[in-house]
Amino acid sequence: MCWHGRGHNQGAENNQLGVSYPCRAIDRLISSKRGRDPGSEQLWREPRGNNDASYFEWIFSLLLLSCLSWSALAADKTCPQRETILSFSDIVLADRAALPPLIAKRYGAEAAYLKIRYAPLSDEETRGLLQTLLTSNVRTADDLAYAWHIHREGYEATIASLGQEQFDMLVTTLGTSTIRALLLNEGGEDTLMKRLAPIATEPRSKAPGAFTNGGGAVAAAIIDQPDEFKKRIVLAAEAQGLVDIAAYVSASENNPQAWNAFLKRGVGKPSLYLLYASQMRAMVGNPRLERPNIQSALQQDAIHRIQMATALEPEQDFLLNLMNQTGAIASVDRMARILTQQIQSGAIRRNGTMDAAWLFAYRSAVYFLGHSQIDPLFDRLPYSGRRYVRSSSIFMMRDVIDQLLVVEALQPYVTGKVSDVPPWPAGVSDKIKADWPRWTEMAAKVRDGTVSPTLAADPATFGIVAELLFAKADQPALRAFVEQAPAGQARVSVANDFAIRLDRACAAYLYHPTEAGTLQGQPIFKFDTQ
Repeated sequence: MCWHGRGHNQGAENNQLGVSYPCRAIDRLISSKRGRDPGSEQLWREPRGNNDASYFEWIFSLLLLSCLSWSALAADKTCPQRETILSFSDIVLADRAALPPLIAKRYGAEAAYLKIRYAPLSDEETRGLLQTLLTSNVRTADDLAYAWHIHREGYEATIASLGQEQFDMLVTTLGTSTIRALLLNEGGEDTLMKRLAPIATEPRSKAPGAFTNGGGAVAAAIIDQPDEFKKRIVLAAEAQGLVDIAAYVSASENNPQAWNAFLKRGVGKPSLYLLYASQMRAMVGNPRLERPNIQSALQQDAIHRIQMATALEPEQDFLLNLMNQTGAIASVDRMARILTQQIQSGAIRRNGTMDAAWLFAYRSAVYFLGHSQIDPLFDRLPYSGRRYVRSSSIFMMRDVIDQLLVVEALQPYVTGKVSDVPPWPAGVSDKIKADWPRWTEMAAKVRDGTVSPTLAADPATFGIVAELLFAKADQPALRAFVEQAPAGQARVSVANDFAIRLDRACAAYLYHPTEAGTLQGQPIFKFDTQ
């Protein structure tokens, strides 16, 4: 159920930790479907005729702001969260080495990146930090290290340091961060394309669809760059016969006519790339490409609108995953349009955490599809993100929704906006209902400021208390609680999780425009942004 405590639905800008759970809007929009607000009725209809054109223009303006002006959304890196981000990053980097090797490899890259961006470190300190992670074979550490070296020293110095053979091996498994750093380096587009041309590339990205291939990875890495820059990449790729890269980057240009110009140059067989090129156009808010002999035009339009909304979602996708699992294109299209409206209004921040967007989308899904269709789906779908302290390696979408619903329900209580402990929220699983006494007991301690470091001894309780302190926006207490917790995987997991979340309330260095649609939860380490 939506909690309607006074002040609870204020925007994230009023919360120093960037936590916002807008839920009144879903009730208001549902009411509009029942005819109470005729002005909003158009959101619930299938667009027809010229309405599609105006919708695309509206989305394009929103996505253009997202891609070209995203840095204006970020706070100064000297924000109140800075010291806590650095403290949590230090915990991850110090404690990860004592974890079992396979677990230790999961942690370190994001923490090192945040430390480099917020500290700042000297070049010597940075090289030492990166080398430690590389030696430990930390996940995505090579992408981070190469991106920093190329940005700081240039690709020629990086090649000289690595040796040409090692650099060529690097090109075969480029991550998005290294691709971006290379392309933003003067002359980097020619260097990269010449090396890619004779090599069978295997981009690291595990995201589905367009972004598992070389062209999609390149386009995703530079999605926020101006068209003049993208066109240089397109022409450099064409010169080396890299049609997929040329096609996808051309499709990512903000000018919708760039694709036609690409076609007129007659390079390769662009018809092979229509599906993913059309998806890339959705990332920047441009109309879809015509693809005959598939779904109806109405269905193609609906899927394209869902893809456009995905480009605005913070952190990780909810909508496309739901559409692919249910096949309910029309219902998810309606959800996408409502969610887009919420993002445009500022109720949900594009560069914030996923919490508000997922809660809003979940409630929309329940309204349109019903618990009988949604709940079994979430019970069997694994969660691919890295949040939360987990009692096992299997963490399902149901567990994520449970956490979001519970924290939202208890937030007014822990912040003192209401005096009584609320009942468990509607829609939570039986697992949460059985654990509700512990949640409410911890909420009382957080509310009263009586949290003890001993509570961190149990991993599950540790995670609960950390979530509630974050929801209370009690940053000093959250920092002290994590710092005083016993060393181990739970502390590393919590510190890593909240360092990343707090960055979203500060300079948002780990934010990337269209991230939910193109990166699917994978990090991109950028050193060119302020």
